[in-house]
Amino acid sequence: MKKIILSALAFVFATAAFAQEKIKEGTIIYTVEYQLPDAMKPYASFFPREATVYFKGDSAKSVQVSTRSTTSVITDINASFMRLLLEAGVKKVYVSFTPAQQEEGLMALPEYAYTAGTETKTIGGYKALKYDQKNKKTGVSSEAWFTKDVSVVQNSLTAQIDESLGLPLVFTAAQANGLTIKVTFKELKAGPVAAGTFSTPKDFQSIAIQDLTKIMTGG
Repeated sequence: MKKIILSALAFVFATAAFAQEKIKEGTIIYTVEYQLPDAMKPYASFFPREATVYFKGDSAKSVQVSTRSTTSVITDINASFMRLLLEAGVKKVYVSFTPAQQEEGLMALPEYAYTAGTETKTIGGYKALKYDQKNKKTGVSSEAWFTKDVSVVQNSLTAQIDESLGLPLVFTAAQANGLTIKVTFKELKAGPVAAGTFSTPKDFQSIAIQDLTKIMTGG
């Protein structure tokens, strides 16, 4: 009887460990769709349709490539580090955000309430649970899907989402500028990322946030 109990416990712990597999290094690819305010609609073709996230330990780097620029955001959750790199034509610049600036940025974003449903489906090979995702400010609801089969460090795309819900596979994120994006998980590959992925190339110049805004808006 004792052996049976121990075997059962071992099975339970092994199953739990498998169900909450923590991947410490790898690459995630998301597709990105946009709901643009009228003023931005003429520029729809300029927006990137995919985001690639490299992660290792507490560090993550999200990269989005459009027809006109490449934007990367490097984060380190434990160090409260965040840096945005922009390459547009001959311009190669970056902005470092202090913890206070990061907090201010998050505060400017809409808050969401999540209500779990009962519907499940497989997304990218992972079992996902459907949630109702409601914008607390506008009252607008959309669907979101989370999995607890696997977990990875948060990145700039998922930073405002409660980790306890699991890994977000489909979700909506409204931005302070009126733009709303729908992010959909495409694939996750565990494995080494290239050396230097989370460092800033020497040919990038540090600028102030105000200057970055001017570049991005054409001001």
